[in-house]
Amino acid sequence: AGRLPAGSVLARPADALARADGPALDRAAEALAERGFTLYAAEAYAQAARAHRDPSAARRSRTRAVALARRCQGASTPAPAGPALGELTARQRQIVTLAAAGLSNREIAEKLTLSVRTVGNHLYGAYTRLGTGDRAALPWLLDGPDRETA
Repeated sequence: AGRLPAGSVLARPADALARADGPALDRAAEALAERGFTLYAAEAYAQAARAHRDPSAARRSRTRAVALARRCQGASTPAPAGPALGELTARQRQIVTLAAAGLSNREIAEKLTLSVRTVGNHLYGAYTRLGTGDRAALPWLLDGPDRETA
């Protein structure tokens, strides 16, 4: 951290990491992402996931790290390794995969012979575990060739 210009966008995650400050790492990652440093932002979010004491904050950071890393055309760093979807039950993964493919709750329910309410409940549980409430973020959590790149 001491080798980077103090207060710079690149120094902030290093400073936060040295202090093991999860919330500061999240803020630094957000600043990096806003400036287009997608892989650096993914790394900072992944480090934040390890630094957080709050499990839900750690899940949110890990989810953001994986989503950003997947946008980097196969480039990777050690920290974002580990799929966020691994935290879901098999049924939640199945439903999230279908939702990410663009199916509505009703279409998912018909395909899996479940009620629409059950699908909604599974998605709600998945969103909680993944740290997102945004259905549009789901495709970024899955591997796929048609993803927009950074």
